[in-house]
Amino acid sequence: MKNLKFLGILLSILFAQFSAWSQIRVGDVFIERKEIFEKSDKDWFFAAPLLNYLHTNTFEYVINDELLFEKGNLIEDDYLYETERNLRAKGLFNSVRIELDSIRDDTYNVYIITKDRWSTYPSLLFGSGGGQTNYGGRFEEFNLFGTGTYVSLEALHRNENNTGWQGFAQIKQSRLFRSDFALDASVLANKYRTEQIIDFSNPYRTLETNYSYGFIAQNKFGSDFLFRNSDTTRFMDFHDRKANLFFSKAWSRKDRVFMTIWTEWQDVERGDKLYRQAFDNSGKLFLAFSSVAQDFYSIEKVNTYDPEDLVIGGWGSAILGKVFPIGSRGEGFYYVAGQGERSYLKDNLYLFGSITASSGFVRSNALYTYQDFTGLGFYKLTNYLTFTARIKQQTVWNWFALRQLILDNESGLRGYDVNKMSGDNRIISNWELRFFPDFRLLFFNISAVAFHDIGAVWSQDLKLSKAQFKNSSGLGIRFHFTKSANPKHIFRIDFAYNHEQGKFGGIIFTTEQMFSAFSNHVFRLPKIFGTDFDYE
Repeated sequence: MKNLKFLGILLSILFAQFSAWSQIRVGDVFIERKEIFEKSDKDWFFAAPLLNYLHTNTFEYVINDELLFEKGNLIEDDYLYETERNLRAKGLFNSVRIELDSIRDDTYNVYIITKDRWSTYPSLLFGSGGGQTNYGGRFEEFNLFGTGTYVSLEALHRNENNTGWQGFAQIKQSRLFRSDFALDASVLANKYRTEQIIDFSNPYRTLETNYSYGFIAQNKFGSDFLFRNSDTTRFMDFHDRKANLFFSKAWSRKDRVFMTIWTEWQDVERGDKLYRQAFDNSGKLFLAFSSVAQDFYSIEKVNTYDPEDLVIGGWGSAILGKVFPIGSRGEGFYYVAGQGERSYLKDNLYLFGSITASSGFVRSNALYTYQDFTGLGFYKLTNYLTFTARIKQQTVWNWFALRQLILDNESGLRGYDVNKMSGDNRIISNWELRFFPDFRLLFFNISAVAFHDIGAVWSQDLKLSKAQFKNSSGLGIRFHFTKSANPKHIFRIDFAYNHEQGKFGGIIFTTEQMFSAFSNHVFRLPKIFGTDFDYE
């Protein structure tokens, strides 16, 4: 009897503690903004105070706008973790963490501690690979005056196709005037082509955002390149005007479901009907039903030394729609598409697969049928050694319009000249053994890779078994800038051996890893699949 009485008292105490915990609320919220360089940092040096002075720390309001809780709310782990992820995703901080401090049994103060990332990058540009060399200058500011605004200005001289000097400018603001609207506008111009693009939208920002809508407009004109073989290049004059409107509704916080209406208007002038591409001069009206499942993890030493957010789960989308002609040059038909992807993480093994299929229909006849597959994976052999792999495949049938997919250094086959191999279909696979030795040189962490690339391109009337596969192998070194987790700030040098020609294929200087070893499941707008056209 005494034992039963004691058990009852114990259960009452546990229930009281659980009830008290479930009612714990947010007290005061404190934001601690740390400088880029702190005296406790490993890379503190004599000029660090000057660099801190030259950099404007991210304003508190930029952080406040992303908080999913406020004083008096019940404390919920999901909102704390999501706030951390959203702040990291802004790309402004080297580190973000949220800590709790008990001030009463039912109240905890919340501390958001951020450490700013160096954001100003004036740089000389030099890149080579595939027999081509580029040089120039770029100014990038990822956090203009601490407001979270991205600005980029670039002048690049390209000897590829004798392009010469090229200019590029871009501005991005994820919360325009602290609203829910995002702006992304850019202009690119060289002697062959000009591109003007603007994206103004209200995106899905959190797991509880219920609506997304916006518009995207582009104006492109000039000349594209048609690469018939290694010795012949044609110029294709064009003027492409396109506008998109979309509206999307979401349900549920976990395993989200979406319904999206997407429209497009396009007017294209190509100069010669031989250069007509699929879906030119047409309007599109699509209805898409999609869903995503997400579990969140953190990994490091896969693409970079810095921790990266990894989403495990799946994505699926079904698209139904109508393509109708604009003027006398377009085509009209019904359109059906589906996309599914799934990822898996167990201990040190990660696998990702995505498959897409689409087709137009006129009565019972299929046209512009497209299918692609992407596979990614990594296996962490040790804390310092990671094996990574990627495979990408694209195939079309009944494609009664011009297509051009290029196989070269830019698309993933290192050691081969650019723009020498093209076709309607393409398959390419990359394998890398990445070594992260925790070796630092000034402001750079160093990593190394051993790689093998293999791929082929072929026309749609040729069987895959008849396609000629090319492959290369080599070694590379990576310099990871310690004050930025941006993929652009990985500087890559690869030494590639061309197996077909039996010779050294040159040294490749560029930025970013050749490929990311994982892909996250996120909401995507519906689109026309298979219209990829490598114009250079």
